[in-house]
Amino acid sequence: MTRITRRDALGLAAGGAALGALSAPAIVQAQAPLRIIISNDTQAATLKGKTWETFKREIESEMGSRVNVQLHHSGTLYDQRGQVQALQLGAIQFISSTTGVLAATAPRLSALLLPYLLPTPKAIEAAILDRQVGEQMFADLRAKAIEPTAVWLNGPRDVGRRGSPILRPGDMRGLKIRVPPGNAYLEAFRELGANVVAINWGEVPTAMAQGVIDVVEPVPNAWLASRLYETANHITRTGYVLDFYIVASNKSWWDRLPPAHKEAVRRNLDKATRWNWENTEKENEDAYKTMAARGATIHTLTPAQLNEWREAMKPVWARVGNPLVGEAMMRRLAEIGAANS
Repeated sequence: MTRITRRDALGLAAGGAALGALSAPAIVQAQAPLRIIISNDTQAATLKGKTWETFKREIESEMGSRVNVQLHHSGTLYDQRGQVQALQLGAIQFISSTTGVLAATAPRLSALLLPYLLPTPKAIEAAILDRQVGEQMFADLRAKAIEPTAVWLNGPRDVGRRGSPILRPGDMRGLKIRVPPGNAYLEAFRELGANVVAINWGEVPTAMAQGVIDVVEPVPNAWLASRLYETANHITRTGYVLDFYIVASNKSWWDRLPPAHKEAVRRNLDKATRWNWENTEKENEDAYKTMAARGATIHTLTPAQLNEWREAMKPVWARVGNPLVGEAMMRRLAEIGAANS
């Protein structure tokens, strides 16, 4: 896991300043409690759920009765797509969507999720900090009333099915696979000849159990928390995307926050972000071990097999990436990925 060496390493605000830039603690003036409603579309036991719980615990510890944090897990408030619209309308204050979900609103974000393009936490960090990349990607969100405030890791997306493993790209041909919303995910598996279905995360365990889909591709911590390993019990460590979340706020709400409140939110988002980046690898490795202990089979690809997956999916870079962000930006992202592999 990459070690974050700068307090501002996890995002760009307008003009390239840090999303989570910290200042000395400020005294919050006496006023009504700051209400923060958070919609989390994954289970509380997932890495993202635990990261939000860290934020809630830290800000409540600091602010006490001056803050009212309402944290809703498992998509109980809004589903993956609905929570983006709710954020834009100001019904909630924070979400942490997978980048692919936000790409429906800001399509150029899909370029950050092209298969094997940004394969390590260090590569993701470098891309986010790169002015050329950050200014283009995050400006699209701000134009749609969404303020990016942090970036959290999620983990490697693997493929799995019931009964037998998927070891080669050709094994995907003709299978029905669920992927999150987002063109990069869809096109990655269409390239392999799979039948791709995009459904909300909360519906996936039932769809898998009923045979509506053949294959799933979540990250290990979500695979464990959702108990998908009970049906999709052959898990192949393809890591075709190192998934990450963009933590986002309603821009109008964020811009109107009193300075002291904004600094308190930033300070405690920073704490949660550090916890996330420091624990992502361990959470996912522990998930692999737990699932194996409970009867799932974890398949680790050889270097040659992994390279076969990379080469099979690489045509998506030009077909999807070039129209989205242009050839120059794609070259820049490829350079960042290669330099931080």
